[in-house]
Amino acid sequence: MMMSPAMERSSPAHQSSFIFDSISKMLSLPTEFRVLETSHVAPPPGSVPESSLPLTFFDMICLYAGPVQRVFFYSFPYSTSHFIDSHLSTLKSALSLALQDFYPLAGKIRPTHGSHSQFEIRYAEGDAVPFAVAEHDGDFDDLSRSNPREYTRIQPLIAQLPEPTDDGQRPVMAVQVTLFPNRGLALSVTVHHSACDGSSSTRFLSSWACRASGCEKEAPAPPSFDRSSVPDLNDAYSKFFSSLAADAQNMESMMVQFSPPNAVIGTVTLTADDLRKLKEMVSSKVNNSAFRCSNIVATYAYAWVSLVKARGHNADTTVHMAFPGNCRERIQPPLPAEYFGNCIGGNFAHAKAIDLAGEDGVAAAARLIGEAIEQFKEDPLKDADKWPENYQALALQRPLSVAGSPGFKVYDVDFGWGRPVKVDMPSITWAGAISLSESRDESGGVEIGLVATKTEMDEFLAHFSNGLKLLQ
Repeated sequence: MMMSPAMERSSPAHQSSFIFDSISKMLSLPTEFRVLETSHVAPPPGSVPESSLPLTFFDMICLYAGPVQRVFFYSFPYSTSHFIDSHLSTLKSALSLALQDFYPLAGKIRPTHGSHSQFEIRYAEGDAVPFAVAEHDGDFDDLSRSNPREYTRIQPLIAQLPEPTDDGQRPVMAVQVTLFPNRGLALSVTVHHSACDGSSSTRFLSSWACRASGCEKEAPAPPSFDRSSVPDLNDAYSKFFSSLAADAQNMESMMVQFSPPNAVIGTVTLTADDLRKLKEMVSSKVNNSAFRCSNIVATYAYAWVSLVKARGHNADTTVHMAFPGNCRERIQPPLPAEYFGNCIGGNFAHAKAIDLAGEDGVAAAARLIGEAIEQFKEDPLKDADKWPENYQALALQRPLSVAGSPGFKVYDVDFGWGRPVKVDMPSITWAGAISLSESRDESGGVEIGLVATKTEMDEFLAHFSNGLKLLQ
């Protein structure tokens, strides 16, 4: 399919270097990395009217948060020229059509006209998503493996959002495709977190992929933008803005980079059998007939304990965990699964390091996490107006936080090149979080991603592996 000029616009050299410049500001690009093309992709001309989507208090939590970054690695044993000649136009055409439904992703986050405290996603004709194509001479198989890799080697593959404009408008999304000639490709999508959560962004990715692969009938239902039912308890929106605006400079400086120069990114997997054994062990130790150890509780608990042991906290140190909960179906009236935006609440668990590092640490962690989940189910918006305060209080204490979900099915995102061989979420470095996804290779398993120093990663992997051996 040919692209119309309004759907794709290649920029002049003095304008189109924004992606290259943005990447260069963050890191020294390796000599084997080359930007081949920068352009913009928009919804089909005239297909979307100008519109404004107001941010809710759920969105405001993420206004100054780091962007969400995903990198999908695909096997692609063809040349760069073959991709450009035979695949690039289809990929961009499919993106354009997906943006017709998910048009806020092509827009910009900005202050609402006439207000300094209200924000919106504004879409106008001509708004578009920056799209970069690059080439890399590195080892695709090595970069797409699960074993720890230097984080700086992954950075060039990450799509970079352009800088905010002088009048405070923030681009929402950026895309980058990096070709490893005759080996594979990495497709990276970066989304400003205040625009939407993982549920919405992965629905968009599935919609785009289905159009690119010719399986439109399997595309998810179009998004819902109706925000009339989203509550604002105790004027949480205003409290969020006041709290976040006052600390914005500090928050943005904290986001410059969590990862030290020697950071590595790696992935471990809990198989379905591992999870079964963990749940049986936990259930045998928690003396509570109402307690149910689910796969997600077992995963959170085991990762938390492994990280506490890796960090070697003092025995009396209080350690923290923060994890998301989907509020769509739990607020009243409930929102549809297709609701576009952020709709996640905060869950918190706290423990003494000695209690998690002991013989029954996983069971203790699971009990605390399970209690937090049950409280969330009863009242997902309890103390919602205090969430920013809670997050900021914990930020400097390196809590374990969670990004992603096995339910997002990222390994089903097929653009016509087959299933991804690996999916990374490099943005976990901003918050020191772990990422979760379903296991690529086994039904019922869970992948856990982590960015840490090499020393901490080695300790984490050792405790993670040794703990599973004890379950045999």
